[in-house]
Amino acid sequence: MDPEACDVLIAGAGPAGSTAAFILAGRGLKVVLLDRSSFPRPKLCGGLLTWKTVQSLERIFQVSLRALQSAGLIRFETRRYTVADRCGHALTRRLDDPFHLVDRTSYDAFWLRQAVSAGAEFHAGAAVASLDPARCEALTDSGRRWRARVVIGADGVDSRIRQTLASAGKLRPPRRPGRASALECFAPRRPGAFPDHPTIYFGHVRRGYAWSFPGPARQVLGIAALKSPGRRLQDDFRRFLRELKLPEPERRLRLHGHGLPYGSYLKTPGGGNMLLVGDAAGLADPFLGEGIYYAHRSAELAAQAVIAAFARPEAALALYRESFRRCLLPEMRYAWAGRQVIFALPPRLYYPFLSLFLRLAPKIAEQTIQGRRSFRWFRLKTPCPR
Repeated sequence: MDPEACDVLIAGAGPAGSTAAFILAGRGLKVVLLDRSSFPRPKLCGGLLTWKTVQSLERIFQVSLRALQSAGLIRFETRRYTVADRCGHALTRRLDDPFHLVDRTSYDAFWLRQAVSAGAEFHAGAAVASLDPARCEALTDSGRRWRARVVIGADGVDSRIRQTLASAGKLRPPRRPGRASALECFAPRRPGAFPDHPTIYFGHVRRGYAWSFPGPARQVLGIAALKSPGRRLQDDFRRFLRELKLPEPERRLRLHGHGLPYGSYLKTPGGGNMLLVGDAAGLADPFLGEGIYYAHRSAELAAQAVIAAFARPEAALALYRESFRRCLLPEMRYAWAGRQVIFALPPRLYYPFLSLFLRLAPKIAEQTIQGRRSFRWFRLKTPCPR
């Protein structure tokens, strides 16, 4: 049976895949978007939007923050954050630019609807089962075969597209350890039980951190870390919940696990006519794990490369690699280097080191996390060419 043809096949309909689909379909390309799930679907994530993420959404989708609030995507907004340790020390700072917290289930479904409204063809329950990089063909687990000019892998940290390219020798996986395990649970909010703003905890786990993010009805509690020999992340998380002094029933909350790209970023995000974006390219802040911004931004860069190389799709990867290395790779490298400095310390010293920096340079710290400054020596950012 001959494969069905399209201009761009996108595996994964999360924020990265939907962003690429929105841009490409809006330019008149035939875009097929596949995902193993139907939407809305559950998605584990703290759901924090930084200033740079909001700016990207406004630019890409031409949608205002007020519109996102009206659509019910913003579940919490705050101008404060706290960094704490397991000994009860804590440092709270006020932000110039607020953090916005979203529910990923409704957030992801919203951007998928924008992609479909722009003309993308969405197929739920259709995961890529096998891939032929040479022919740019994909077979789904439902038996449907597609051939595209370009394939975009937005299929997450366990990306089938990335695995296939690595097996075919078309990309070089990073040598550095860069995949973390993460656990989350959801506790009912009670007056005074939790901070009403994001809190990051250091010292509860080696080479990682824990968090508490507020919501209207429930608190998102989580922990993430690189693997440490002889330690179970679940034990560290249960200990963290006990030290939060949760009631006994809440300490036995159901835990949900997922992988987190935590330094596994690629220097060349793809191979042949196949591009990788978001988690599939290993794009999450190697220090604090922020991934939503990098999902939208990498997808924007990949889509722009595909449009520019439409007459010669084999040139799309080179164009994407150029903008990727200019706009995203330096942030990954310098955030990873900073993480290495901190994680070389014993866990009990993570908080003292960071709290000292936050006391000495609070604005620089905030502007770096929010994206007004670069992780590259904390320089003020100049707009990256689009």
